Amino acid sequence: MARSTTFKYTVTVVNPGSGNKYYMDGILQTYVTLFPGCTYEFNQDDSSNATHPLRFATQVDAANSSEYTTGVTTSGTPGSATAFTKIEVTTSTPYRLFFYCTSHSGMGNSITIPQGIATRAYAGGGYPSYSNSIEAVDLTTTGNSFDFGDMSYSAYANGGIGGTVKGLLFGGSPDGGSTLLNTIDQIIVRSLGNSVDFGNLVTGTNYPCGLGNQTRGVYGGGYAGGYLNNIGYVTIAASGDATDFGDLTVARNALAGFSSPTRGVWAGGSPSTDTIDYVTIASTGNAIDFGNLAANTTGPAGTSSSTRGVIAGGNAPGKINVIQYVTTASTGNTTDFGDLTVAKSHMTINGSNNTIGIFGGGQTPS
Repeated sequence: MARSTTFKYTVTVVNPGSGNKYYMDGILQTYVTLFPGCTYEFNQDDSSNATHPLRFATQVDAANSSEYTTGVTTSGTPGSATAFTKIEVTTSTPYRLFFYCTSHSGMGNSITIPQGIATRAYAGGGYPSYSNSIEAVDLTTTGNSFDFGDMSYSAYANGGIGGTVKGLLFGGSPDGGSTLLNTIDQIIVRSLGNSVDFGNLVTGTNYPCGLGNQTRGVYGGGYAGGYLNNIGYVTIAASGDATDFGDLTVARNALAGFSSPTRGVWAGGSPSTDTIDYVTIASTGNAIDFGNLAANTTGPAGTSSSTRGVIAGGNAPGKINVIQYVTTASTGNTTDFGDLTVAKSHMTINGSNNTIGIFGGGQTPS
């Protein structure tokens, strides 16, 4: 017998003590996951729904956005028979939507539509205090970041590795550098939630730089009483401690990293350098010289497609807005790409979906 592709949620409205909220099948403000190829009906015939029309948007309460209507149909008046809002989910539906009340703020929550490479998460930070928050952005649309969950620890100067299934968060310091962490946490990219333990780095460090492919995560550099040249790796599908991979050509931290499916590249870093070096991700061994940045640069950020690596910002020695690129499969010096909207370094978020690259956060001249 064929599996139904239409699913129904019974929506009720209850005040749990903090204002009216939507309940889905009796559960308060559930994170809802919807899958392409299915239709979902949010039934609002319960009398508690009166004056609370449920709709969809790409931002919380449709702030700075408009109602999302593609594939959406509505029927009846909320609180009366046959009232519902229905959405047909396809591969073109944004990865992240929000259900909300058109009349009252704060009633809804987020919807995840898992498909392809759509979201990138980032975590931690040191301003205004050391943070354990994980936020994410949807690369299929423009818009602000949204809450993803929490890390198991608060830190700044931590590293990360992104993938289509798992993301890894590691290292950093919870107290400004006196304590260096060797923790590795993992998140499931296509769902919301807190990170969980994955294993440990070879040594505790801050400002390590991660990269990888769908099989292996690799990190390089850092600072632990001195600048590090170590490279370590993990197998992303299996939790466990990192293993030694080899050495960078130059010991440094606060460097940019990016990768193609086969090659990992690190660029710049502190102490200030224009060095670019690379490894073959599937093998182990020391890094090899790739070429040079346009200038000695500390704290740049990197992102990539399957063919091109892009390096942005940094200190050279003041904050710069320069974006430059290399072709990952070859070696050579960088070529000018364009400019950031703001000169900055040490950006907290960078990533791509193979088409769009993003850079966010960081330190500006002020």
